[in-house]
Amino acid sequence: MRAPVGEGRARLLQALFDEFGENGPSPNLSMRQVAERLGVHHTLLTYHFGSRPGLLSAVLSEARRRDNLMIAATSEGLGFIELFRSIWDFYSSTAQEERTRAFFHLIGLAVYERGAYDEFVADLDDLTRLLEAAARRDGFTATDAAQSSLVAVAGMRGLLLQRLLSPSAEVDAAADRFIASFTKESTV
Repeated sequence: MRAPVGEGRARLLQALFDEFGENGPSPNLSMRQVAERLGVHHTLLTYHFGSRPGLLSAVLSEARRRDNLMIAATSEGLGFIELFRSIWDFYSSTAQEERTRAFFHLIGLAVYERGAYDEFVADLDDLTRLLEAAARRDGFTATDAAQSSLVAVAGMRGLLLQRLLSPSAEVDAAADRFIASFTKESTV
């Protein structure tokens, strides 16, 4: 068992990743059960994360931050379509399915209880900014780059949700069509 007592929030977050992976603890586990698995007192988790939603929010925010750093590092020089395809391929892979499920679970909760998920909601636009930079490299105007990126991410999230609810080849085909619809000319 790990004993990150006194090591702070970052240490606890790493312990959560080590114990539960990038998806975080199962929604079926209580804060006490999570703390027991980490070898810490549950009040330490409450102190650093506030609540079960706060803990899940922190884990998924950190996982998304790590993903975005990796995507940013590998996307240097990619155009909008190539980057969009890369992001879709990453998040639509079966390896990401549980995290995608957790993402939508928290999004739904955040709609009703925004204050409890401020950390999670605060950085939702990171992918939009990465795509916007790629669109600008492709010669999109500032307005077209911003709007196309927002539409792309919103559409991708909708397709990912559809994929979770009704997995089929049709969803992937629709994603291919959606991604291909973004060209500099289509935004003019």
